[in-house]
Amino acid sequence: MSSPFASRLGTNYCPTDQEVLEIRSLLVQPTLRIKSLDDEIAILQKSIDKLVKERVNLASYVEAHSALISPVRRLPLDVIENIFVACLPTRRNCVMSATEAPILLGRICSAWRTISLTTPRLWASLHIVEPPSAGSTVHTHKMTQRLNNAKTWLGRSGQCPLSISLQCAREDRATTQFIQAVIPFAARWQHIQFTIPPALIFEIMSNIDIDMPCLESIALHCEHFPWMQVKVGSFNMLQGARLSSLSFPANFFAVGRLSLRWNQLTALTIAVPSSGPANCCFAVMTPRYP
Repeated sequence: MSSPFASRLGTNYCPTDQEVLEIRSLLVQPTLRIKSLDDEIAILQKSIDKLVKERVNLASYVEAHSALISPVRRLPLDVIENIFVACLPTRRNCVMSATEAPILLGRICSAWRTISLTTPRLWASLHIVEPPSAGSTVHTHKMTQRLNNAKTWLGRSGQCPLSISLQCAREDRATTQFIQAVIPFAARWQHIQFTIPPALIFEIMSNIDIDMPCLESIALHCEHFPWMQVKVGSFNMLQGARLSSLSFPANFFAVGRLSLRWNQLTALTIAVPSSGPANCCFAVMTPRYP
């Protein structure tokens, strides 16, 4: 739009009284037109709002019905279970986290929750970390909650072989509660990895006197705990029919005295802590066979 004041627009020019009257007169028609446009826009906006509301309702209708015929709903149960299992981590055990499978799978919908809770393979691996001792009510509550969660988790595994890793608190006050929580499932242990104080290793070995037909690998670590010269004898859990991998601290076993099925052992790791004597490694490796 042309204006007799075009050269003055956007400047600090101060109009005279006469120019003020001219400007006011100049703005009468544009102001009326703006109001007219606002009225038209309001009418059109009502029409648009009505159309948008109708579209939302139709989209909701279509989406709800389309969900009924979605391919995933037509998948057989065994296929869904296999997909769920494929969501599990492959390089480590599952953790008790709502951001990972299997817990995450149960938070999608009620149907998936039912499937996840009734698929034992989803709960056949578990990594447990003992909370650091703080001697407070909060710590006690956290311990109790984690223990209960671990027991519930393993209870959902049905009769599946179990892969369990346990990290005890890095302190002298590490408790036996988590060890005691997993020992009742020992008959189904397949792969176990425990990072625990030496005394707890002895407790595990002593308290398990049942057959362990599923056990394939044992890894016992004490690298975060003080070196102790202890010679543990041979125990039933070392005589599993399928045991093929064994890892343990050098000060705990004399290899030559272990009652192992040597012909099926494919991996043997003997760890010597930095604080332990180097010559113990040679002592435990005394040949059993020529």
